Amino acid sequence: MLPTQAADIVALPPTTSEPTEVKGITPSTATREGPYVNELGMKFVPVMNEPGGKNVLFSVWETRRQDYAAYARSRSGVNAEWEAKEYNRLPVGQGDDHPVVSVSWEDATAFCQWLTRHERSAGRIGADDEYRLPMDAEWSYAVEIGEKEDAAATPEEKNGKLKDVYPWGTGFPPPVNSGNYADSVSKEKDTGYGYIEGYHDGYATTAPVGKYQSNRYGVHDLGGNVWEWCQDKYEPSGENRSVRGGSWFDGLPEYLLASFRSNGAPADRCDDVGFRCVLVLSGE
Repeated sequence: MLPTQAADIVALPPTTSEPTEVKGITPSTATREGPYVNELGMKFVPVMNEPGGKNVLFSVWETRRQDYAAYARSRSGVNAEWEAKEYNRLPVGQGDDHPVVSVSWEDATAFCQWLTRHERSAGRIGADDEYRLPMDAEWSYAVEIGEKEDAAATPEEKNGKLKDVYPWGTGFPPPVNSGNYADSVSKEKDTGYGYIEGYHDGYATTAPVGKYQSNRYGVHDLGGNVWEWCQDKYEPSGENRSVRGGSWFDGLPEYLLASFRSNGAPADRCDDVGFRCVLVLSGE
């Protein structure tokens, strides 16, 4: 079942302490300072509540190569494009702690369904709790612009409407340690587009997840590293899905706006697109 409209979502107040792994934390007791850690070592923090007691926890990282590898090893027929990607003869998403790339919306959805089954079977989450991709409106709340957008508008209609608002705040270029974008290293290696003059993040392609400063919810890389698939459609009459966040390939200011949306067909696979999971608790 899809979540309710953005107007019904209540954003939780952000805090400032950095998250650390605390034993005994369950999904329902997770906080920014004490995230829920699942069987793959993925960390989840609460970002919003929905009517009926449902809570939405965001993974603090984009899904890592090591997470996706556990899924791919467990079943046959998983598309193997993610295993060895390069751009201009440089590795992309090949480190275990780098975000997995070249996974389609369909691939990402299958991963979430697999993880849901495993954690339900192990009794780690409830029978009605589930992992899935974030809705576009939920992603906006995680990047702290949800309350500034029109809840009734489609992702296409909201695309780029909030000017000079970025995942790091306002103003361009981004401050030091803001994220992995098309920087000076990318320019030297010719691995980007619209290079940000004077910005240096140290990576020509993907970076390890969590490398850069988190936002006030404790969520990393909502800007840069890889674009992230969302659950819902970009516009109602089509099949393309909303994609958020920019990537290592991007440096143009308009692409890095917190409100910017790209979109892609559910079967598309790209070197700069990955995904992030949310854990939705039923409230029961």
